[in-house]
Amino acid sequence: MPRLADHDTRRKDILAAAIELYLDSAQPISSDILRKKRKVTLSSASVRNVFSELEEVGFLTHPHTSAGRIPTDEGYRYYVNVLMKKKKLTKDESAFLDKIYELKIMELDDLMSETPRIMADFTHYASIVCLGDNAVSFQGIRYILEHPEFSDVRRAHMVLEAIEEKEALVDLIKRHFPDRSAVYIGKETECPQMEYCSIVVSRCGKEKEGRLALIGPKRMAYDKVIPLMEYMAELFSKRLEEL
Repeated sequence: MPRLADHDTRRKDILAAAIELYLDSAQPISSDILRKKRKVTLSSASVRNVFSELEEVGFLTHPHTSAGRIPTDEGYRYYVNVLMKKKKLTKDESAFLDKIYELKIMELDDLMSETPRIMADFTHYASIVCLGDNAVSFQGIRYILEHPEFSDVRRAHMVLEAIEEKEALVDLIKRHFPDRSAVYIGKETECPQMEYCSIVVSRCGKEKEGRLALIGPKRMAYDKVIPLMEYMAELFSKRLEEL
């Protein structure tokens, strides 16, 4: 049993390392890169064996042109649900956001326009704010094109088309979820144009329930984005009550 437990821990550690390195680099991760960047004591052959096991269970795959691995949707989901460790905002970051809200949000229109702008500029992902039935505000769509995943014109066009059509996207963002935030990865969006994207959504507001959302590549910094979204949702809800 200890050997099985050790092996399971090793697989989790290598999966987390491979995903986090890919999040940073956008390049397939080889056994040699993983050993070098994470100072893994296993041999390259042992790491490749674990990679093969992780491919068999559907958490990693590899592009035909590369010996390295990249996460699948299922791999990202396991990472978000099990392996990821959220990173709290620093005091400077939260103070910066508090100050912007204090200086720029004077009325409801400001709340609807500035909140998605702050989110987009802070993360370099596209952002959406929905409030009530009809109030929807998008910002930062240009940031989609910064990410290497969308250097492919067809992929970029698909995402921009979904944002432009907006109805299916807003319906997705308004889905009920039990926690403070929800993450939809690739095909989980049930929107064909968004298959290369992830969407992170947080609830906000009370009497008028709203949603804050970020749209980016599946290679998203989930550990930083989710705490940011939850903090922004708190700021939004508090300011909404005051207006």
